[in-house]
Amino acid sequence: MKIIRILLAVLALSATVQATAQTKATFVFAKITDPIMPIDRGEKYEDPLDAALRESHLGEVTGGGTSLTKEKAIEWVGVDIELIDIEKGIPFVKNKLRQLGAPKGSTLEYELRGKKISTPVHH
Repeated sequence: MKIIRILLAVLALSATVQATAQTKATFVFAKITDPIMPIDRGEKYEDPLDAALRESHLGEVTGGGTSLTKEKAIEWVGVDIELIDIEKGIPFVKNKLRQLGAPKGSTLEYELRGKKISTPVHH
């Protein structure tokens, strides 16, 4: 009986560890080479990407920003993303950004196992 209780405790702990590991999100920065205004960025990229990520249970959009040139012109926009499943999420985000019209030169930047990765949205 004691062995069965120990095995049940180990199984319960293992399930808890797996659930915790699966819910840890990875921060992904989408650098989109589209010089649009902040409200347009939200409507064109943030809102539809957030809805798609949530519907697919892959993550969510957590913010965004704009990069300006020295002359105060918009150079590119950024979207902050938290992905729950990085392996499924990266291809999903790339595909969705292409559907939404992200131009060539757009990238996804994130860290995986301590290594910084920058990958193009377009192949």
